[in-house]
Amino acid sequence: MIYLDTSALLKLYIREEGSEFVQQQVAAQEFPLPVWEIQEAELVNALRLKAFWKEISSPEAVEQIELFQRRRRKGLYFFPEIHRGSLMETFHRLSAETPHTGCRTMDILHVACALEIGASVFISFDQRQRALALDAGLKAE
Repeated sequence: MIYLDTSALLKLYIREEGSEFVQQQVAAQEFPLPVWEIQEAELVNALRLKAFWKEISSPEAVEQIELFQRRRRKGLYFFPEIHRGSLMETFHRLSAETPHTGCRTMDILHVACALEIGASVFISFDQRQRALALDAGLKAE
């Protein structure tokens, strides 16, 4: 199962460098894509920020948010059960590497979530986050 960090998930909605790669990876997976509440919140806000920065219009942002919701209702995404205590234990273990990796809090939370839900592949366009995922035993794309 693949896990997309939010920057990769955004590439399913905004055409930018790496979008084709992410789409191919998602299409090749036979299972629904795992998405958790933090990713949804980050995706929605990222689309609204794109409108703020005039990279897309506000109606386009709303349209993409609605597309996400439709895909969710169709079962293309699933929201896995994540035990918060276990997630935080994994987060604290991974964050011990921050002096070496330079990862930010959300970077670490995404890798921790991928581990908690049993993902095998972690897709990100952030080199530090990918390095952390590799160190944690995930295949990083």
